[in-house]
Amino acid sequence: MMRCLGLAVLFFLPLSLFSQDLLFQEDFGGGLIENEWRAGFHGNSMDVESMANNPSGDGWVGMLGNHFSGGNVGATHSAMQFSDFYYEAQVFIPVDEGVYYGIEFRVDTSDLSAGYQFVARFLPGGMVTPRLRFRVRPLDNPGMPAVIRDWDASEIPGGIPTESGWHKMAVKAAGHRFWFYYDDQELPGSPIMDFTYLSGAIGAYVWDTSSPLMNLYIDDINVYSDIPTGISEIPAAAASPSLSANWPNPVHAVTTVTFDLPDAAHAVLAVYDLRGREVARIADTDFAAGRHSMRWDAAGIPDGSYLLRLLTSTGSASRMMTVLR
Repeated sequence: MMRCLGLAVLFFLPLSLFSQDLLFQEDFGGGLIENEWRAGFHGNSMDVESMANNPSGDGWVGMLGNHFSGGNVGATHSAMQFSDFYYEAQVFIPVDEGVYYGIEFRVDTSDLSAGYQFVARFLPGGMVTPRLRFRVRPLDNPGMPAVIRDWDASEIPGGIPTESGWHKMAVKAAGHRFWFYYDDQELPGSPIMDFTYLSGAIGAYVWDTSSPLMNLYIDDINVYSDIPTGISEIPAAAASPSLSANWPNPVHAVTTVTFDLPDAAHAVLAVYDLRGREVARIADTDFAAGRHSMRWDAAGIPDGSYLLRLLTSTGSASRMMTVLR
């Protein structure tokens, strides 16, 4: 059920006009969905369900299922598009089922939809350890996300929960930099750099490897033009390493990778497939500050899309590249 939202005019204001403008809101009050939500992966879209003890206390939450997609994936995204923003939502994360629950942002809504994800898995055991994860679904293969950053129990405020419950998940996106928040606390390693998407929709995501009968529950969705008061202010970002596009790209045999370090640092330069598996390590050593170029021979690497990632103690940077012979 839809009803008109009084903030519609506000949606079209430039992000730079005022700090902390509310650009988008969905709280499912009265059991109503106020904004247009679309299905990703040709599956489910946002629905509404009654739930006692929800974060806002009004007894209504958003619900996203995974039973229509045929791939155990539930994904939905807003009709509106955003570039730089602070996006927060309360997400119910169980500890006894499912694989990933969380939010999506800068979603490219064409075809199956692709974009960034901030997801949680708190179910113990199995091949996937409990963690928070930042990953990207590439446009050319959105069903095979690539990992950008993981946070394990030692980096998550309060550790891995032992009981199912509501948690606030949030991200601030500014250009190629991203800050992540869990229960209003900034996660270590921020800002994290990635160059894949500069704008897109916001959304929600649920995935399970075996069951097409999972639901994600979400509440109090807000998108601001900047980080709202009450959340620790983001400090001025220190200079971060940068990674230039490799050349040539697509890679037919040998390619050159160039990166810049603001300070002397130990750096790892590696290549990952779209399942997040490392397929080559180009460098793993100490470098002086400044620009460096490394040659990489892609012999033996199958054709396809790969993530080139630079990781240092002061930050990281990533780029997509293609191997094509």
